[in-house]
Amino acid sequence: MEEKVRPMFAQYAHVLLFACPLCGRPLASACFNTKLSLEDADAHWFTPHCHCGWTGDVSGVSAVKHWVAPWHSNLPIGNDVAGSCDDAQLDRNHANP
Repeated sequence: MEEKVRPMFAQYAHVLLFACPLCGRPLASACFNTKLSLEDADAHWFTPHCHCGWTGDVSGVSAVKHWVAPWHSNLPIGNDVAGSCDDAQLDRNHANP
């Protein structure tokens, strides 16, 4: 039986779907990193905006759904880079939404 080799990519896009706590509409947010695993994006904070006017901070772990896709661009990665969720850590002092 022939084994299929999964291609390795340098970066991955993480797309997370949240529910607006005010009206229930779906809210999508995305980040990118060098890992296929979900943990760093789950530990990342996002600030989605809803059509009802709600804006707030949500952690990735509260997402309704989380997808990962290979990303073919070579973007800067790091804790201080906008949109990057590489080695993100939940800030325990961060206000809960």
